[in-house]
Amino acid sequence: MNSSAYIAHDLGSQTSFFDENGFVGPFKLYEPEEAKEILSRIRMRNIDRSHILFDNDVNYDRHFDIPELSSHICHPEIINQLKNIIGEDVLCWRTEFFPKFPGSSGTEWHQVANYQYANGTPMLEPTRSTANVPIDLTVWTVFTEATKENGCMKFLPGSHKKLYYDESKKVSQGRDQKYKSIEENTLFFGYNFSQFKIDPDWEPDEEEAVALEMKPGECVIFTARCIHASYPNTSKRSTRFAISSRYVPTHVKVYPNQSSFTAHGGEFDLKDYGTVLVSGKDEYKHNVVKSHNNLNQPFSFNPMSLKNANA
Repeated sequence: MNSSAYIAHDLGSQTSFFDENGFVGPFKLYEPEEAKEILSRIRMRNIDRSHILFDNDVNYDRHFDIPELSSHICHPEIINQLKNIIGEDVLCWRTEFFPKFPGSSGTEWHQVANYQYANGTPMLEPTRSTANVPIDLTVWTVFTEATKENGCMKFLPGSHKKLYYDESKKVSQGRDQKYKSIEENTLFFGYNFSQFKIDPDWEPDEEEAVALEMKPGECVIFTARCIHASYPNTSKRSTRFAISSRYVPTHVKVYPNQSSFTAHGGEFDLKDYGTVLVSGKDEYKHNVVKSHNNLNQPFSFNPMSLKNANA
């Protein structure tokens, strides 16, 4: 299905659009050339891992040592949209790299409620419930073009209203994997997500899928409960590169009662982990909150860090 019918153009309609569909966007964060320049610097800084929060092959939480990402997670347009959907008090709990190189397979349909699929233990635990307010939001920002040919995302509108997958199920593929096998024999980073289906005979309706093609510098915001996937990269030269920043209301416990975690073949010690308060106040005090990155720079939107390669 063409995405044009699923784009909320009126600012006043975006929250109700999200409530109905489980995603909203795209929104413009950067000019295309600016996005490409930011990506170039991110790639250069990725080589230096001396200040990384935890050294990991899947590049989680690089907003702690890459200034451009420290700034990006606090982008005013992102924050305004988050507040409209989940309220004033917001934490960033994770960032991830999502490159898709020519020849890469698509990511299979999946739906996530509390990230329990990764190792059997929920990574998010809400401490209150508010009708129609999700416990998580993902901001998926592309720094290159994202097209059907090179692997853009697709969504099933309204699928966040019902659970089609059960993350607590025991599965034969994915958990206890080694990182080197992440892309072997699966379409979901080392997991066969179809094994989590509540009804094994249910199949997502591809005719209802919304393909979200995007320009460099644009983002889409969605709850992981909205069933989503990506197309394979069938291009010969076009690498699609996106970065996900993930957010929760402050009442949500992140990695509750966990000193380490495993996911997608990586295992990390959480002793230095922290969330980032990007909006409002943290009155619940469930999580460690860090105000500065590992370069001792405050977490805030800093346009100069995005324009100055020597920042």
